[in-house]
Amino acid sequence: MILISEPVFSPRPWGDQNLNRLYGIPSKEPIGEVWLLSDIENMKTGLTADSTTVYPESIVEELVGHALPRFPLMVKYISANEWLSVQVHPDDELAKLNEGEPWGKSECWYFLGEGQVLAGMKEREKSIHDIREKDLNHIHLRRGDLLSLPAGIVHAIGPGSKLIEIQQNSDITYRLFDWNRGRELNLDRALNVSKPFLMPKLEEKMNHFEWEYFSIEKTCSFSGKGICITIGDKPSLYVVIDDLFEMDTEFLAVTLGPFWGGAI
Repeated sequence: MILISEPVFSPRPWGDQNLNRLYGIPSKEPIGEVWLLSDIENMKTGLTADSTTVYPESIVEELVGHALPRFPLMVKYISANEWLSVQVHPDDELAKLNEGEPWGKSECWYFLGEGQVLAGMKEREKSIHDIREKDLNHIHLRRGDLLSLPAGIVHAIGPGSKLIEIQQNSDITYRLFDWNRGRELNLDRALNVSKPFLMPKLEEKMNHFEWEYFSIEKTCSFSGKGICITIGDKPSLYVVIDDLFEMDTEFLAVTLGPFWGGAI
């Protein structure tokens, strides 16, 4: 059975009108993120099949084999017209300790075109309270590149970037710098969770990527353009990223990793 996601749209000050046009959202507020698969409260995506709607938490045991606090993965489509905030996410241990959440946020980005990011600190001794663009590594990406970021890496997505974000199902974000937009910063909490010795890993023209949380395979063996969440080698859930469903278009197959076998 193929379950089609009912996306949730998130306006952002750094977004552009690309996602508004793609999804037919007649709003002057730019959509920065389309949440394609989410089990976060107030941002849950419905999954439909034969006019029946279910939610991600209802298929957790079927996919993983046992109960979890919520569906383990989140998938977003991000399109940026400006820099996102310079930010950092906690790992599992610190998310549980400080926020009472089951998981932190390790993530990876699959680029749909050319893009740019800031990721990883140039100087480990640099104070979190004073961090700016010049203090982070500036990385340029091309279509098909994948960048993985374990929790604790300070980062920001740059203007002109369009990407699919695949991550642990957590929405904990601590901002260090927000380009003078006036939004709240979380410097002390960011200092507590940042890991300046960590660096992102770049997979140029990614075909296969494996992590403890999930693995990703680029394939054209399925119809459509989107995300395929799988268990083992059998497709279990598709999330289509636009309204096309054609043969011989790019597909990402995402398989839950071994981490979830004991993540109760």
